[in-house]
Amino acid sequence: MKSNLDVLRSSEERFHGIDSQFLTEGLRLVLLLPGFSLLFLFGAWAYKGQSPEWWLDNLEPTVNFDLSTCLTLISVTILLGFCSGLYLHRHRVRLTRKVFRAEVAAAAEAHRPVTSMHGYSSVDGLISRTMASHNTALWMGYFATAIAILVAYLDSDSDVGQRGLLASASLITMAIGQHLSTRNRKFNMVTRDGLLSAYIPPLHPSTLEMVFNDMLRTQMDPLLRSAFEDFLIEFESHTRKDVDREYAREKFLMLMHRRFKGSLDRNTTNLEMTEILTDEGVHAILEHDVFNEGLWDSLYNISMSSYPAFYRLIERLEQDLSVGRKKDMDGLLFDVDLENIVTERANLFCYFHNLSDNERQVVLRVHSPDFRPQDLSLRYNLQPGEKVWWPDEEVPVSSEGDDDIIGRMSGLLQDGTIAWQTLLPEKTGEASVAVRLENTNGDLLVGKQINVRVRPEFVNWLRNTSSLTAYLMGGIGLFSSVMFQLLAVLSAA
Repeated sequence: MKSNLDVLRSSEERFHGIDSQFLTEGLRLVLLLPGFSLLFLFGAWAYKGQSPEWWLDNLEPTVNFDLSTCLTLISVTILLGFCSGLYLHRHRVRLTRKVFRAEVAAAAEAHRPVTSMHGYSSVDGLISRTMASHNTALWMGYFATAIAILVAYLDSDSDVGQRGLLASASLITMAIGQHLSTRNRKFNMVTRDGLLSAYIPPLHPSTLEMVFNDMLRTQMDPLLRSAFEDFLIEFESHTRKDVDREYAREKFLMLMHRRFKGSLDRNTTNLEMTEILTDEGVHAILEHDVFNEGLWDSLYNISMSSYPAFYRLIERLEQDLSVGRKKDMDGLLFDVDLENIVTERANLFCYFHNLSDNERQVVLRVHSPDFRPQDLSLRYNLQPGEKVWWPDEEVPVSSEGDDDIIGRMSGLLQDGTIAWQTLLPEKTGEASVAVRLENTNGDLLVGKQINVRVRPEFVNWLRNTSSLTAYLMGGIGLFSSVMFQLLAVLSAA
């Protein structure tokens, strides 16, 4: 017998398929149907009082009502389909919420309390707010349909009918706006990555100790992060005894990153993994039930889209290794990167690596009048690396042992330090960020000036603007229809 969670998952998968193909994605009937409904309502308004001759001569004697009423009835039929679509979409979201909470409960029973993780409240709140928005949109659709039916029954040519048409059209417009407000952050529980696009990390580490591990963990929703902890336990159980656990983890995540970019084929990936995992472990990890290649691809796709500056920094290090570039400073590696186009926030990444044999202290200063905070000063104690990872000559992409780009990059990232700071823009347009690396005496070691452009995110801005405009227009229309009807009642009295 299937468990309750399996039944819920099966139901959500079935409704999510219908939703994604016909309702909110694919055909997008939830937007098309109300649009056509408004078109027919406006047509009913346009033909009030007098139907065209072709209708009077050919159709009205048969159907026994005017063109305005016919258009209203067609609009009612479309509205019934619209309400049905909204109901199915809301039902899908309700199933998603049930699966999410069942997963949370199952994790708690397994002594993995997801509710205490950072980000749980935001995910649970997002799902609940979305449900409330869908309920509101659905009730607006119900009232619009009921009013349109009443107008068709009473006669759309009457004054009451005209005000009813205005009220129905206004409610439909508001329902469209209500639905658009939920489309910026889509989610589901059908796939393991179903919450990733909707999840916004509430915090992130200011220093990446295990670079790829910390970066990916930050972007995982609480449920996926909990599963990742179990995956790491299994991964370490397959790690070769003579290989450092942290080094093996970072090398594996780097291999998945390079495989996602297409830099490594399957055979090379397997060969590199045999250096850190047992033969049995290579198969178990690559064919993992949860963290399979598809999920890794999704994680890196979202990560690279969200934090392009980080991956550009990593790629520059790889390129410098591949060509055997000489160090800019004696005993110290330093690089910095920031998004070229900034929307809601800027992510500044700085890489330090002490190549000397002694501990070294440096001060990182960030100044920008266009971002908050405007001035930032951080002090770092850079420990010497366990090995000399930076070569004096070209390094091959893959070879036996750690003397290749993958092995050396894993070592450079493990022994190095990456600072991650979030900067909030104060205005749109051109902006600049000045980065200085100094010693403890205040002497400048490296100075960089980064120029960026700050602009709103267009798709989200368009959805939010459209939602607000639809709500405003619908609200004005609904208020006007109510006031006209109220004035008519008062004048009659």
